[in-house]
Amino acid sequence: MKKCSLLLIPLLLLPGCTDDRVKVTVENPLPFDRTAETVEIPLVDLTGKLGEDDPAALVVTDSKGNEVPSQLIYAGQSAPQSMIFQAEVKAGAAAIYYIGKGSPAEYEARAYGRFVPERYDDYAWENDRIAFRIYGPALIAKDGPSNGIDVWIKRTDKLVIDRWYDDYLAGKNTYHDDNGEGCDCYKVGRTLGAGAMAPYIADSLWLAINFITWERLDNGPLRTSFRLTYPPFPAGDAMLTETRTISLDAGSQMTRVVEEYSGTDNEFPVAAGIVRREEGSTMPVAGRSNAIAYRLDGGEGGITYVGTVLTTPVTAVKETDEHLLIITGYKPGTPLTYFTGAGWSKWGFESDDAWIRYIDGFAQRIQSPLKVKTE
Repeated sequence: MKKCSLLLIPLLLLPGCTDDRVKVTVENPLPFDRTAETVEIPLVDLTGKLGEDDPAALVVTDSKGNEVPSQLIYAGQSAPQSMIFQAEVKAGAAAIYYIGKGSPAEYEARAYGRFVPERYDDYAWENDRIAFRIYGPALIAKDGPSNGIDVWIKRTDKLVIDRWYDDYLAGKNTYHDDNGEGCDCYKVGRTLGAGAMAPYIADSLWLAINFITWERLDNGPLRTSFRLTYPPFPAGDAMLTETRTISLDAGSQMTRVVEEYSGTDNEFPVAAGIVRREEGSTMPVAGRSNAIAYRLDGGEGGITYVGTVLTTPVTAVKETDEHLLIITGYKPGTPLTYFTGAGWSKWGFESDDAWIRYIDGFAQRIQSPLKVKTE
């Protein structure tokens, strides 16, 4: 029988003193520290050991007993499917966490997104590092079609989307100018923007138009996610439909995109792309065949850095008149996951080398994920 000390310390904070917890071991196989990296555990792995009680009454603690912010992930379902928290793991080492019954604190939101009908049906999302948006149907009549990804660079860890939109629509100021927190100085137009994907058939990109439906799946405090659907569009000899499921975790410059196409049984190439501008240049990502990077010089506005990382085998990297492309194959019926994101020379990426190191490290983390064991 396991015995516990009667010291005046809450039992929940004493590793080894209770069986009413799940021990989570997180191992880092890479030779550099992993910080603010999301760990996701299927809820069935927890309820099977802790019982079928309310999953909202679960608390994550580290090895010292400190509570770690967590979030239940619904993924658009009526019941939660998993739990996430963010781990800190030293190079080549392991960190221990515990999940047990309790009353979790209220955590400040570090990831957020929403549909913005008051601004031509945008969908915008952000975390404590960066922000993005994508265009909805109401914008077509004004600016024409565009299914590219827009990026809003930030130099604050506060969430800004709602305030920037409110001020813009009220005529107080425009988010196209840096008012001390960042700005929308990225131009998308009829391109892939900051890393959107499209079929690449017969050496040509085949772009969809603006999304027609949206569904928010989760919304903070650590992850925001949503799903967009697009109307049929021509791609070579086929008429395809497209679904994008997009998520963003706290602390990351990179948003996760899951692409699904339907309308043909044949495999075809797809390309994620970064728009090229006269004031921009391609950045070499040494040793990273699954990543591309780009710098866009904004003069006194600083440099916007963009990067895209694939999780599937790369068949080619090429530059066209409009895009830097990274190409892979797509098999209908199989979701394709990749990551794209941005940084700013005025907040966190003061040199080209800093952005390249980030993209290189991110690509390595994708190829060598944290190893998670529950017991």
